[in-house]
Amino acid sequence: MKKNIFLGFALTALLASCSEAPKTESIVGVYSMDQAVVSDGTTETVNLASEGNTQFKLYTPDAYFFIYQGKDSSVGFGVGSYTFAAGKIVETNIFNTNTLDTAQVANLDIVQSEKGYTQSIPEFMMNGKKWSLKETYTSIAASGTSALDGVWHQTKSINVTGQDSVVNTYNEYKVYHAGHFMWAARALENATSTDYTKQVGQGTFSLNNNDLTENLTFCSNKAWTGKYSIPVSFNGADEFTQTIVDTVNKVTSIKTYKRVSK
Repeated sequence: MKKNIFLGFALTALLASCSEAPKTESIVGVYSMDQAVVSDGTTETVNLASEGNTQFKLYTPDAYFFIYQGKDSSVGFGVGSYTFAAGKIVETNIFNTNTLDTAQVANLDIVQSEKGYTQSIPEFMMNGKKWSLKETYTSIAASGTSALDGVWHQTKSINVTGQDSVVNTYNEYKVYHAGHFMWAARALENATSTDYTKQVGQGTFSLNNNDLTENLTFCSNKAWTGKYSIPVSFNGADEFTQTIVDTVNKVTSIKTYKRVSK
């Protein structure tokens, strides 16, 4: 009799486990990098956040966005889409430090923890040599939703000084998610230059109707950090225009962004 009872319990547990829906893997969130370990098989280099190597990464449900500034002031970034299954992420890049719109694919092995996650690229080629990369990230508290959530691409930028206006549109991507934002830009240094300047920024935001408040807490140009009150206007769900007034230099910056499609 006892054996039958135990068999009944076991069968019930088995049926219950079979009826449970499989868990969906998710990496969605905002993260800061603790360290990156790069190796060519002979020499290993460790880049620590505590030594001034700053990197943030953000995953929306369908896109990724990362920005980086090394202790030597070098700047890096990447934006694109991704898939996540069986502990592996495949990232398809649409914009990065060196290219404007060239698709590149990265395959990452992911190990998640209560603190955050670790991503590894077991092998990639650079300068004719094989390398490996392992990065460890800590999760940053993030919550809330807004009409701005998602990835955006700048389509027009105008600077207005008095009665004069100058169009200076450049390649910039921006992401909003769960009260956090990041942006990355690559633009010619000036009208006659062939050299590009690269800038990145990160912080928190709130949106109250058409009043956007951004608190830029990290930026490759430290002079730009601070809190900004930015009026925005939406042209449907997939386009918005922001206006920033620089009262010191008496310049008004008007930028329009279009949502990057999924």
